[in-house]
Amino acid sequence: MHNMVKGIALGFGLAFSAVTLGAPVAPAYAQRAEAATIAFVDVQRVMRESAAAKSIRSQLERQGKAYEAEINAQSEKLAAEEDALKKQRASLSPDSFAAKQREFQGKVEAVRRQVERRRQQLAFAQDDALKKVQPVFNEVVSTAAKEYGATIVLDTAQVLVSSNGLNITDVVMQRLDAKLPSITVNFNAPAGTGSGAPPPPPLAPPSR
Repeated sequence: MHNMVKGIALGFGLAFSAVTLGAPVAPAYAQRAEAATIAFVDVQRVMRESAAAKSIRSQLERQGKAYEAEINAQSEKLAAEEDALKKQRASLSPDSFAAKQREFQGKVEAVRRQVERRRQQLAFAQDDALKKVQPVFNEVVSTAAKEYGATIVLDTAQVLVSSNGLNITDVVMQRLDAKLPSITVNFNAPAGTGSGAPPPPPLAPPSR
């Protein structure tokens, strides 16, 4: 049972360490393929350095650490109860010990459900925050593309070779920051959120 209790906290820690933010995909705008003018946006840089991305990431990290501390505290409490139960074994009848074991197992399962709930809340919060960024990001890219006469906008991460110098990343970043300086992340995921759903794409981590 002890390994089972330890695994609860460890499992949540590993899950939280993988939580990062996802980047919206740079939209492509095409009017006439035969006369295309291509612009480029470094989407990963935008989602690493923009004010909105930093706001989301800091809130996710702060809440994730709070959840992790909560789960660790509950796991430590379970471990202490497990040790106490082991010491009582010799003084209890088989039926009484079995009943206490079942009661303890119920508490373990409750904490496991709490771990899953916290994972769902983090995943929901990340996805919900990105949905708030996506339309503003698209609008900014679209407007900048039109101003620069670009008919196609590509993410630099998807381009292997280019001699085109029309990179509008700085313009997109500046305008996105002006329109969306921060995001309020919602951690109140509806019950059942995340069941069977794939996790949202990761956001670029901060530069080291």
